[in-house]
Amino acid sequence: MISVLIPTYNYAHFLDETIQSVLNQSFTDFELIVVDNHSTDNTTEVVEKYLTDPRVSYYRNETNLGLVGNWNMCLRYPKAEYIKFICADDKIHPEMLDKFYAVMELYPNVSLITCDKQLFDGQPWVVELPLKHLQQGKKVIFDTMTSKSWIGEPTSVMFRKSNLSLGTFRNDYTLHVDWEMWNRQLTVGDCYIIPEALAYIRAHASQHTRAVSSKACFEEYYMAKLMYDYQGFDNAEDKVQIRRIVREKAAQCAKKAMYKQIPKITNKKSRETFFKALSITAREGVFLKGLGLLWNGFQTKTKKRLLKTAMLIPVTMVSTIIQSEDIPVSVISLFVK
Repeated sequence: MISVLIPTYNYAHFLDETIQSVLNQSFTDFELIVVDNHSTDNTTEVVEKYLTDPRVSYYRNETNLGLVGNWNMCLRYPKAEYIKFICADDKIHPEMLDKFYAVMELYPNVSLITCDKQLFDGQPWVVELPLKHLQQGKKVIFDTMTSKSWIGEPTSVMFRKSNLSLGTFRNDYTLHVDWEMWNRQLTVGDCYIIPEALAYIRAHASQHTRAVSSKACFEEYYMAKLMYDYQGFDNAEDKVQIRRIVREKAAQCAKKAMYKQIPKITNKKSRETFFKALSITAREGVFLKGLGLLWNGFQTKTKKRLLKTAMLIPVTMVSTIIQSEDIPVSVISLFVK
């Protein structure tokens, strides 16, 4: 059996689609648990009409526990061996549970399953993951920590209930709370990636601010530091690679949370962010590395702006400009480097 968990807060307008995508599964041996984080909309009304199905249950928190608190509340209720989260605004392919269950049964060493995803309710596109099929857990951890968090959000993932012996979602993370959880779980088993878009992720219009960028780089640095204590990451080669990742994440803190805060240093929040990043930068000795990342980013942005401007200039004018002696070498080098 699979325990399907839907944590929700004020998403009544999406819940019907989400619940129906579970009830329409070709795999029927599941329990569906909706955990309402003290919503103020008509969530209860939406869910109640599904409670005639004995597989569906509904719990409402007495107070709002926050996103991570509600995710962990969900983990109190599963009875099944396999746990499948679905965000309250997402949907899943009709054969997702069937295919995920088959993999778990076939590969007892698999700790976690994920898949490609289809974005919807906006500009639609399929996100294909960089690895496919059965992969060592350690390999996936190193790959994501040196690239990006491609394992995916909870809607894309299913894991074994036994993994919870490693702990639940950490309250001290906010942006990468799921990624940190997946890393922990992959220390005790393999990862299986199904190269099909079985998760449907709703694309919300959002804007990533510098504040979010700063918080993300701090969390990634702390995640990298955790790798030193991971089970099975204790040989010399692992330690060298972890050290390299830690320094790279620290350099990102220098770039995004220290150097970029200097123009706003008089602001209290920016000053706190600056000194937090300064401490990490000094500890890991990556002042120059962080500055190099900042400079490379500046060059890339400058190139794009100049190229965009150049496209607006008539060809005859471009020829005249090139033949002139007024172009600084530093500007030309931005195009030819």
